[in-house]
Amino acid sequence: MIRRTTIGIFGPANSGKSTLVNCLTAQQVSIVSPVAGTTTDPVSRTMEINGVGPCVFIDTPGYDDTSALGNMRVSRTKDELRKCDIAIFVIPSFLEGGQLAKAWKWLEMIRAQVPQTIVVTNDFGSGGIYKGSIRVNALTGEGREPLLEAIGFSHSKVQDSMGIVTHLVKPGDTVLLVMPVDTQAPAGRLILPQVQTIRELLDYGCSALCCTTEQMTATLAKLAKTPDLIVTDSQAFAYVFQNRPANVPLTSFSVLFARWKGDISVFIEGAKHLSTLQAGSRVLIAEACTHAPLSEDIGREKIPALIHKKISPQITFDIASGNDFQCDKGYDLIIHCGACMIGRQQMLSRIAMAKEAGVPITNYGVAIAYFNNILDKIVW
Repeated sequence: MIRRTTIGIFGPANSGKSTLVNCLTAQQVSIVSPVAGTTTDPVSRTMEINGVGPCVFIDTPGYDDTSALGNMRVSRTKDELRKCDIAIFVIPSFLEGGQLAKAWKWLEMIRAQVPQTIVVTNDFGSGGIYKGSIRVNALTGEGREPLLEAIGFSHSKVQDSMGIVTHLVKPGDTVLLVMPVDTQAPAGRLILPQVQTIRELLDYGCSALCCTTEQMTATLAKLAKTPDLIVTDSQAFAYVFQNRPANVPLTSFSVLFARWKGDISVFIEGAKHLSTLQAGSRVLIAEACTHAPLSEDIGREKIPALIHKKISPQITFDIASGNDFQCDKGYDLIIHCGACMIGRQQMLSRIAMAKEAGVPITNYGVAIAYFNNILDKIVW
């Protein structure tokens, strides 16, 4: 279960990637021409695929762009690869010799990062069909349906069967969701993690009971029996932990997403490094989405204030939002948001980047649980 499937289209310049995107989406999304290097920046298009759901196709520049800005474009192409749940690698049927060898090298690199990679031979009417590939003529649409079927099969492999919360409950259980309504809460709606958690509970046959922090004790008093699980916003961890009925398991939306979207064991280990921070340490606050920060923003204000108060006011914080995530060895810790707006593959890629740089990484909810001394008392 993921919010949407990101599918990247990769291959050499003038291999028909843009034509293939137009073919798949049945719309003129990307500009096409016989001139190599027509696509100079990644182009995204959203569509719905039957049996798959909402998808985002990313048309990327050719990896062999030799223009003045070629290196920058290739770098952007590699950045897009980190976002992908599925990759489609396009090889024109006329490729041979050194160009073909370079293509196979790129394919190997792509497969190492995106296990669900589909190889497409874009058949322009000449040349051979490469072994293990799907033959498609992007100009005529021939081969479109088999490719869509392959995307559906890859999507079934991408689907995370763990679920968000169902590993903690059984059908018929009652789950209390404590959701603060403050300046950060979007007007007139719930945030995505809350919506997804509620929907999964309902699909699983559980009763999902919602209340605000202020309503929690009154809501509990109305219940004939205690709930089987309480899920709260991480910012309310301390209050909910202290006021919950004894022995009722407790977790947070952010902690659940740390497991569902990333690697909970890595985040828990990363939280232990909070105790090693000191004056002069550098911490990166990483947000998956780009948003206009409000007062009392959890990542930009509350967590830094908490660390300044409990450890040292001389700790420096940097903010990386949206696609600006970069990790260098100068950081002592990365604290990442719940990643509700990116896919699991992209979150795992960020964890890998942190590991490569030798920087520990944790998650908002896990960090807050650690500071409240309840990390060993909550469930995930």
